Amino acid sequence: MPDDSLPPGHQNSATHVARESSSYSFEREHLEPEQVRQLYKGFPLSLIASLVIALMLSVSQWKVIAHADIILWNLILSSVLLARLVLWLSWNNLHQLYSTRFWLNSFRVGAWLTGLAWGSAAFLLFAPEASIYQALLAFTLAGIATGSITSLTVDKYCSIGFVILAISPLSVVMLLQDGPTAFFMSGMTVIFIFFVIAGTARTRNTMIDQLTKQFDLLRLSEALDKKQRLDQIVNSAQSIFINENKIQAALENLLRDTLPLCDSKLGFIGQVNKDEQGQPYMRALVFSSSKSNDLQLSLFREKNLPTNGEYRNLTTMFGSIMLSGKPLITSHLGRDLRAAVLPPGHPAIESFIGIPIFNGKEQVAMLGLANAPAGYSSDTITDLEPILKSIAQFVQTLNHQQQHEQDQAALEASNQQHQTILNDIADGVVIINKLGIIESFNHAAETIFGYRAPQIIGKNVSVLMPEPYQSMHDGYLKNHLHTGKKNIIGIGREVRGLRRNGQEFPMDLMVSRVYQQGEPVFIGIVRDITEKKRIDDLRTQFISAASREILGPLNLISEAITLLRKRAVEELPEHIANLTEIAQTNSYQLQKLMGDLIEMQNLSRGDMPFNLSHQAALPLIRAAISQQQTFSDIYQSKAIITENLNNPMIHTDAHRFEQAIGHILQFLLKVSGRHGVVPIALSEERGHIKIEMRSNNHKLDTDARSNLQQQLGKRPGITHSNYNNGSELGLTIAKEIIEKMHGKIELQDSAEVLNFALTFPQAPQSY
Repeated sequence: MPDDSLPPGHQNSATHVARESSSYSFEREHLEPEQVRQLYKGFPLSLIASLVIALMLSVSQWKVIAHADIILWNLILSSVLLARLVLWLSWNNLHQLYSTRFWLNSFRVGAWLTGLAWGSAAFLLFAPEASIYQALLAFTLAGIATGSITSLTVDKYCSIGFVILAISPLSVVMLLQDGPTAFFMSGMTVIFIFFVIAGTARTRNTMIDQLTKQFDLLRLSEALDKKQRLDQIVNSAQSIFINENKIQAALENLLRDTLPLCDSKLGFIGQVNKDEQGQPYMRALVFSSSKSNDLQLSLFREKNLPTNGEYRNLTTMFGSIMLSGKPLITSHLGRDLRAAVLPPGHPAIESFIGIPIFNGKEQVAMLGLANAPAGYSSDTITDLEPILKSIAQFVQTLNHQQQHEQDQAALEASNQQHQTILNDIADGVVIINKLGIIESFNHAAETIFGYRAPQIIGKNVSVLMPEPYQSMHDGYLKNHLHTGKKNIIGIGREVRGLRRNGQEFPMDLMVSRVYQQGEPVFIGIVRDITEKKRIDDLRTQFISAASREILGPLNLISEAITLLRKRAVEELPEHIANLTEIAQTNSYQLQKLMGDLIEMQNLSRGDMPFNLSHQAALPLIRAAISQQQTFSDIYQSKAIITENLNNPMIHTDAHRFEQAIGHILQFLLKVSGRHGVVPIALSEERGHIKIEMRSNNHKLDTDARSNLQQQLGKRPGITHSNYNNGSELGLTIAKEIIEKMHGKIELQDSAEVLNFALTFPQAPQSY
């Protein structure tokens, strides 16, 4: 319909321009390929005819024309025909590399050159004195021109150009001759050319009409057939999904049926997702091949397919499609700079099209097709629109299924974990809400408190506490919710619990806070330590009784050995004197061990009191050295102060400080050996007083030093292993005492040197 917005005088003109444009488009799209096919198809016959006629003409003119001219003309014609033969071979093998217009123009040039070659016969093979041979030449050229109409008439430029270039030179030559024959010959040439033009135009119009009708019918038939095939492909895939509920099988069937529709050899469908950083990546869902059993594709999928079929490299063609959201079409993958090297074992790819598939504005999938002999174009995307929509629906459904499976798995894992916490652990678990109401009560809690879960759930957790904590609990909870202050949350401590029968018992309690739907929930983990407390009391009683029973006799034995040693030097034999020395050393060590056991017991129970105050460090260290004089004599080593500050003050407990220094000195005096020296240095370091005590010639091996490092590591605590693993109990006691006075002890050891560095807070000098 004409455009009503145009003036009436311009509507016909616009319609005419539109028709001309449509005619030109039809000619370029359909007529030119048919012209090229007909021209190149007829070339072998015309080549043979040209060679036969040229041979006959050369033989017939051999007696009247100079042989050199005949040979020259044959060379000219043969060169042109050879060039056209090469062009014909190139078209047969490489026609897909260049456009139809290129091959058409190349053929036209070849036809014109052939016409020139035949026209040159008028100058090289013309016999001026022999009219019979002139007539033979004329009939030959006329026959060639007439024969050309058969093979060249599909293109007016080829036929007209060939006829003009082949006959015009003879007309010119004959015009140069005297007589009416030449004049009439030239006139006949013009008339002949006119007939050629008219015949060519008529043939071309007839061809256009026939092609138009054929292509219209073909397009209609193809459109109907393609629509029917598309409907069948989509319906088949949907039927598989509905009947089997298998998206993978539906996609495989969809892709397999799409390949022949696009004349493709290979294809894939990929799911497009995004990683944690928001970068897209593709996961291949299905592959397909036009071969029923493509062994190469199967081997690639088994051995060389990326992990989980995921393509995360965004510098490839896949990455370009995902980032741009635009289709990618290439005719020669190997020469495309956007293409990366194919993975090992991947089937060869020539032509390729990658089509992004969207659900709304979100890219959800990608369709890839490869190795169509005629290549791909934007029309391929238009034709596949129903397929692309079906893929988008299937992949979106797959996304929902995968998300549902992930959510279901997470929920099941959470429920399983919660169930495990509640029922499988040995500790009691009590969960309360922000009002203190019990919401969960596991099996272990039932055993500890004597309530069944249905009996206690819904009640206030304070019923599990004795007074006065029972009355104060709700206040503690409200204060925490109001201020956020954590008194017990995240900190394990020993508290008292109340059983259903009214019996109080000691228990360890750890409280954690979590949020469910924005509301705080408190999880209490309870462990009954009644038996542990009973065993601790028995151990304490045993150590106290053993100490009383052993220390008394041991002190008497030690005094007796000391008196005996005083006489040993003068009155006893040497070997007896040595035995008394050993006995005295062992008695002192046994006394020290019993004292260490008592101190360790007090530390582990928290019974050792600390009275922290500002103290001068130097007198305390000197006192500690003096107290260890007996050990200095036993081990025949000594401790000296080598570096000193000007009356440094520390915040400590004087008695406990001397006790800790003494334990370390005893160890260093022992490992230093005979005539060993333990230097003690004091220094100030960032508001702290640092005391360094070292042995410069210890006798410890690598294993012993490693055990020592482990013993003085980060809060090993006082455990049963300290009693029986060969560790120095005195050092463990010293570490506990120092840390309870807010100090720190570090060990720096090597093959020759053991260096203990003690750090205490510095007190103001004016205090």
